[in-house]
Amino acid sequence: MKRIRSAGFGLILGASILALVGCVEEIDQHNRYTFTGETVGSFLESHDNVYSDFNYVLARSGVMSLLKAYGTYTCFAPTNEALRQFITEQDSIYKASLMPGSKKVVWTGITSPILEQLSDSMCTVIAHSHVLPSTILTTEMEGDVLPARNLNDRYLTMTYAVDSLLRSLLYVNRSQIISADEEVENGVVHTVAKVLNPSTNTVPTQIKEMPFLSIFSEALEITGLEDKMQLYKDESYTDYDKIASNADMGGNSMRYPPSRYFGYTAFCEPDHVFQDMGIYSVDDLYRQCRLWYPEATDTDFKNENNALHKFIAYHLLNYHLLYTRLVFYNLKASGGGVSYNSEVHYQNRSDRTEYYETMQGTMLKIMIPRSSNIVGYNDDGSERLLRNTIFLNFSHEAVNVADPFHTTVGKKSIPVGVRVMNPEEAKSDTERYPHFEQEALNGSIHLIDRPLVYDEDVMAGYVLNGIIRINYDAMVPELTNNHIRWYDGTAGYSMPNGKGFFIPNGYSEHVRVYNDECRLSYYAPYDGYDENNGDFCICRGQFDFAYRLPRVPKGTYEIRVSYIAGSERGIVQFYVDDEITGIPVDNRIYSTDPRIGFVDDAQTDDNGVANDKAMKNRGYLKLPITYRSVYMNGPARRYSHGLRLVVTTKYLTDDIHWIRIKNVHESDNGSDFYNHDYVELVPVSWLRREDLTLEQKRQ
Repeated sequence: MKRIRSAGFGLILGASILALVGCVEEIDQHNRYTFTGETVGSFLESHDNVYSDFNYVLARSGVMSLLKAYGTYTCFAPTNEALRQFITEQDSIYKASLMPGSKKVVWTGITSPILEQLSDSMCTVIAHSHVLPSTILTTEMEGDVLPARNLNDRYLTMTYAVDSLLRSLLYVNRSQIISADEEVENGVVHTVAKVLNPSTNTVPTQIKEMPFLSIFSEALEITGLEDKMQLYKDESYTDYDKIASNADMGGNSMRYPPSRYFGYTAFCEPDHVFQDMGIYSVDDLYRQCRLWYPEATDTDFKNENNALHKFIAYHLLNYHLLYTRLVFYNLKASGGGVSYNSEVHYQNRSDRTEYYETMQGTMLKIMIPRSSNIVGYNDDGSERLLRNTIFLNFSHEAVNVADPFHTTVGKKSIPVGVRVMNPEEAKSDTERYPHFEQEALNGSIHLIDRPLVYDEDVMAGYVLNGIIRINYDAMVPELTNNHIRWYDGTAGYSMPNGKGFFIPNGYSEHVRVYNDECRLSYYAPYDGYDENNGDFCICRGQFDFAYRLPRVPKGTYEIRVSYIAGSERGIVQFYVDDEITGIPVDNRIYSTDPRIGFVDDAQTDDNGVANDKAMKNRGYLKLPITYRSVYMNGPARRYSHGLRLVVTTKYLTDDIHWIRIKNVHESDNGSDFYNHDYVELVPVSWLRREDLTLEQKRQ
């Protein structure tokens, strides 16, 4: 196996950083049981003058034996100086908290500056914080986090900088990599200048430790919502090593999910955002919330009908969404090859949009308005393109062109287009955001630049007044929280048939499976798939399953589902809230069949306008123009195998609604399956608008 070595290794540890280069190669299978070269463990031991303290910790924890065995690992190895400094600092923090006048005892897990007096459990925490169960070179480190969790089940954050000589610097959890890409038989070693933060703070605790979030943190506490964000891992889940037979499209087996984690996301206003509105305390915030939510009259902060409770709950999701995954994500497959590239899969100027139900029980829209040409300005006067910015509840129709970052709507001046701050900006502004940490043990924390308020009139009239397209996987929190939705092959889970997992009954409260023959599976994003976001679910056999729909503003909606037809598909009966919606739909029929009537736009003399009307009269639509079909090498709208079916038109209340999909084809071999991609909830009031352009209708 080729190894990349850094010339003058011992000297380089004193330099700023190596050139971040590397190569990707497979482990030599002949060395599976007897390594002829170095392992991660033996490499560290052979440089004991640099890593002796860390080697001691690895040995005490039992991780050293793991790093000498067959497998694939990434080790961020702190130097002796780094580990000694960490132990001394943590001991000092603990002892200072014991002094008279201290508000509380700060338990760091370290009560002595002496290495040998570390507890076994603390050795394990430190060791696990620095090891990942996959090989990741610096050339594969992009975005804001590493693509796999460490052995403590934590994501590690990444930041970038340049030194005085304009050389690139890379930081992991704020620790600089000072020697990179030491490839060995079972992985790679990167040397870091500081110990990686082994904190196990939950999201509320992490928020509480950031002083510039004091008002939000206090409101989170007194509403009791912090108690709803404490879960981390379902220890009762025992199906992690199971294999499901007859599960994938070819009837082969698939693995069960390897874990069942819980996850959360909090969008937080820093204190200065509130102070700019004259809000300096939770009492001030509560008074303002009563104006935003006049119908919420309960005075108990922990009651869902309390105005402050409603305000804070709208900031919280039961999804662990990293900044780079708020609006889909480019994935890298194991070995560095791009598995899915959203910027290629989507049309160049198509908006990127995701929808999530908040803890308030109402919908939040997250969007990058790629179609916008509007330029806004930062506080320092520098330009910022809207099409490169992540917003909450953005509306093209409402945006104030003269001052887009301060757009408000309605009598209550509800902010729309609330900007989510790039964590790199927050980390670089240490004066305003000291000790900012985006990642907690069980979720992500994002800073926003204006108050986030749910107003049904504003949402129905502006923000959600259009096609609400929601991928099936985005409706199931467990697919996001367990690295299934964005599975990229780097987390060490070997799949016999592609990248995906079987989803067992009971894995999520958002999914119901009605019979044991139903084989529900998820296929992770891949550039070769024609579906929206490059991923999809299938259900095989005599399937009968249902998904819970996220709640939308009360009103009448046209409910659509997308699918790709094929000869092996089933005949499907749809239900909404257990009510049958029309006759069964034969998914084996391609859209060019006269019963559907697809005609490519290029084959018409009116750009497909009349054909759209004819198909809609039969209950079908072509796929959107917003994303591309690999098969067609062009807009998905041209793909004749793909369709959107109008399931029904229904008045949706603010209760929970379900869509059920049942195979009514009695196949002899049980090979039927249903390919499902996304649901669309479209307000009928929007469909009736006469001012819509042809492009808007085909979104």
